[in-house]
Amino acid sequence: MSNLTIFNFENTPIQTIVENNEIFFRAAQLAELLQYKNPHKAIKDHVDFDDLTKREIVNTVNKRAQVLFVNESGMYSLVLSSKLEQAKKVKRWVTSEVLPTIRKTGKYQLQPQQLALPEPEKFTFEFTEYELQQLAWLWFAFKRGIGTFQHIERAFNVLGSNMSGQIYGQAYEYLSVLRSTNQILNRITSDFNIDPMTNWRVLKHLRGFNPKAVKIDF
Repeated sequence: MSNLTIFNFENTPIQTIVENNEIFFRAAQLAELLQYKNPHKAIKDHVDFDDLTKREIVNTVNKRAQVLFVNESGMYSLVLSSKLEQAKKVKRWVTSEVLPTIRKTGKYQLQPQQLALPEPEKFTFEFTEYELQQLAWLWFAFKRGIGTFQHIERAFNVLGSNMSGQIYGQAYEYLSVLRSTNQILNRITSDFNIDPMTNWRVLKHLRGFNPKAVKIDF
């Protein structure tokens, strides 16, 4: 039997399960939230079989029941197939709030408590100049990958490709990682100058990155 987390989106309760840092949404509730007229038909038409799973839960009358859930990919398929304004709100909420929180903490916390957290443990490492350059270029490649996925995501959605959900996830889910690693790399390369004649030319991209950007150039 799976443990449920129930949270609200604009006062509408949604049941979720988090397993191994992956979130599953109760399929029918998600389809209703997206305002599909026939939620069960929407699930059948838009969600791949592999993105569906059944989990045993305890319902409101304290009885066990097998309930259909969709994984993250299935969630995107339902969201991207809806043309209503509500879908944009749900997509923005999931990608900017729910998923980043789960990636960071392993759970979705509805009402964060003010806790006195211990200082994070610090580590000291030594890098060669070449290794620092490689880390900076790795970030740049990651940035270009996100930009590329953003560029092609709309076309795959228009084509109705079953990959559109995964592509959207790659295009927008990891923006928080792109921003945080940019800050880290700027800090540990602060002693170096941009040099267009060496591998440090990558610093132009690293330091010119706008951390508030949603659309990423590639």
